[in-house]
Amino acid sequence: MNLYTSRQTKILDRLAIKEQGLNAFSLMEEAANFSFNTLLSYWPDTKQVFTFCGKGNNAGDGYLVANLAKEAGLGSFVVQISKQENLSKHSSKAFKISRSSGVKFITLKSFKKMSLNKAILVDALLGTGIKGNVRKTISDAIEIINKKSTYHPVLSIDIPSGICADSGKILGSAIMANLTATFIGRKRGCYTSTGKSNSGKIEFSNLGIKKTILSKVISDCYLLDMEKSLTKILNRPRNSHKGDFGHTLIIGGERGYGGAAILASKAAIMSGSGLVSLATKKEHVSAALSSCPEIMVNGVNSGQDLENLLEKPDTIVIGPGLGQSAWSEQMLQRTFIEVKKRNLPVVIDADALNLLAKLKLASGAPKKLVITPHPGEAAKLLNRSVMTIQEDRFKSVKDLEKKLGAVTVLKGSGSLVCSRRNGTQKIGVCSAGNPGMAKGGMGDILSGLIGSFISQGLNLTDATEAAVDIHSKAADITELEMGELGLLPSDVLNNVRYLLRK
Repeated sequence: MNLYTSRQTKILDRLAIKEQGLNAFSLMEEAANFSFNTLLSYWPDTKQVFTFCGKGNNAGDGYLVANLAKEAGLGSFVVQISKQENLSKHSSKAFKISRSSGVKFITLKSFKKMSLNKAILVDALLGTGIKGNVRKTISDAIEIINKKSTYHPVLSIDIPSGICADSGKILGSAIMANLTATFIGRKRGCYTSTGKSNSGKIEFSNLGIKKTILSKVISDCYLLDMEKSLTKILNRPRNSHKGDFGHTLIIGGERGYGGAAILASKAAIMSGSGLVSLATKKEHVSAALSSCPEIMVNGVNSGQDLENLLEKPDTIVIGPGLGQSAWSEQMLQRTFIEVKKRNLPVVIDADALNLLAKLKLASGAPKKLVITPHPGEAAKLLNRSVMTIQEDRFKSVKDLEKKLGAVTVLKGSGSLVCSRRNGTQKIGVCSAGNPGMAKGGMGDILSGLIGSFISQGLNLTDATEAAVDIHSKAADITELEMGELGLLPSDVLNNVRYLLRK
């Protein structure tokens, strides 16, 4: 389940041709077959197929898809955007095949006037090799396709045109696809940032390339899989007791933000931590005990009040509802002192991250550290704009990991987890999740899960990756049950328990 850059995908392509003996044009045919079969599997009642072609090999895939649509008895049209004399060698061959089979070639102007009947729009304008922003002739076509997509689904071949295969950012303008049929290697830009939303559903085929070929291109990026790590903690010995599964301390809940700390605590106790303590403002103690009596709740007014509590836990989570007051600063500074003394793992979230940047504590950060910033918090930590963070989330998460020496979660569409293994940075990408997660309290659930899994014995990377993946998959189940608008963090937590049971 590796993810690749544009350059790495091209290397795989060349190796398949050179070492496996595959023919370049036969690969194009396989890509077209996969794309067309994917189209029919999603939209079996299709009557018309309009394929928009540029001039690269992506256009060749498109011509062959148009030919397959014609052979299947569908109304098949190619909307030619680039001049035919500029076609690549294999695309030129594909063009001749579709032309000779009776596929109708029309202009963009003619397409705008046509009446569409159960039509699918196929995007074969640009592939992964685009450099710089989309030129105007292509952007005009993209604009028209996106307008028509309100009523007619769009299938992108390999990648939505205008999306950067490496970062997921929009290069001037980009197709909004319902479905992307991609092949040879999964393009990492389709799984995060704008690339994720523009790609829609993603279907993948390696086109018969052998694993021995794939293993020759080393990728530092992969899709998360919670089952890989959770199996290490799910099978508990029959003679277990609570002390075997760790003690997690949650610190947070400034006045007016008590719910965040309570949610994080509930996430920790409901995901298996043997003991969970909560250090919060005294006015939140009753609410916490009413919400979850299994939590050991302590009211703390100062850093001094926190001292004794810091001597017991195996893992500390600080930040949910912490605020940025004098009390908040005391909590963070006192935690740092104790964490360094005992070499404890600590998860830093929410306002603790803002304080980390504000108080310039990054240089003295704990050695066993997990941070979970959203783009705004990441921008403060790196002293950059949110736009810069989002333009290349892969670079941003690597820079955060390097600066703080922390396992880093960059939250958002396609959350990223960056950690260091054998001196090399690796990035796990979460393919699950939905817009309903953009709601207060969702990150608190995540930080509680991470702390709980660390307390139960997973290393920082495995705990973080498992938590991010199960959190998002639980949110997807909740979205199916309740929709995006009514999705609540507490509902997601219930489905985390369901997934852990399974």
